[in-house]
Amino acid sequence: MKRNRIAWTALLGILTLLPAAAALAGALPKPVSKNAEAQKLVDQAWALEKQDSTAAIYKQCVGLAEQAVKLDPQNDMLLVDLSRYWWNYGDNLPKATKEQQAQLEEIYAKGIAEAEKSLAIKETVPGHYWLAVNKASSLEFSSIFSQVAGFPTIYSHSDYVTTNEPDYYYGAPGRLWSEILTRVPKVVVKMVGWDVNEAVGLINDAIKLEPRYLDNYVYKARFYWVYFVDKDEALKNLELALSADPSALPEAATANRVAQRDAKELWKKITGKDYPSK
Repeated sequence: MKRNRIAWTALLGILTLLPAAAALAGALPKPVSKNAEAQKLVDQAWALEKQDSTAAIYKQCVGLAEQAVKLDPQNDMLLVDLSRYWWNYGDNLPKATKEQQAQLEEIYAKGIAEAEKSLAIKETVPGHYWLAVNKASSLEFSSIFSQVAGFPTIYSHSDYVTTNEPDYYYGAPGRLWSEILTRVPKVVVKMVGWDVNEAVGLINDAIKLEPRYLDNYVYKARFYWVYFVDKDEALKNLELALSADPSALPEAATANRVAQRDAKELWKKITGKDYPSK
């Protein structure tokens, strides 16, 4: 573990020498509206999500984004942001009961609809990505046959992202597919003929693209723990996330702190002990 900390420190030392502009590579593009009131709403939502990642915050962001879209309805990026907020809102809600799962399906359906509206105006990488994410999440509690049937749609939208902008949102397709394989039954993977190594490659590429974005390590750890039952690899990636400075990537500092919070929870789930004990 000490060796990992030394390697991480050395890596951050190298990264600090990169031009300031490089820090923005892969970051989410903030929507721009010519409507001043709509832009104020966008700014408010973005300021809110800098505070934390909770259902309550994202519910407020949804409301602000909906108001912005009403003021500037042909702005594809405002629609994409609304789709993103719907997904984040749903992903932070409880999902234990049938009623909760049904509510999530309704929420993700709204996310899909907004992404489709954005793509009807202009084809973009963000539009394709958030359609894929909402679609995948909407099928999490569906039958295996529905999940298999939805695979081509999810894959086609994700493939557009990896083909045109693989570093979008710090290698987001890697998180998408590692999480899909974590959540769906393995029989679905076999039925669609999905090559698991492709998902491994995507999440590894995401980490190489931006090693300071800590969520990628947490997604990889969860993927390896659930799908491969590889405790050592899972803990290695959690250690990398937990020993890092969340502020090393300033524009993702909040997301990094949330990732570290999730990493501690997963660490305890795997080891039965609080980090850093094994």
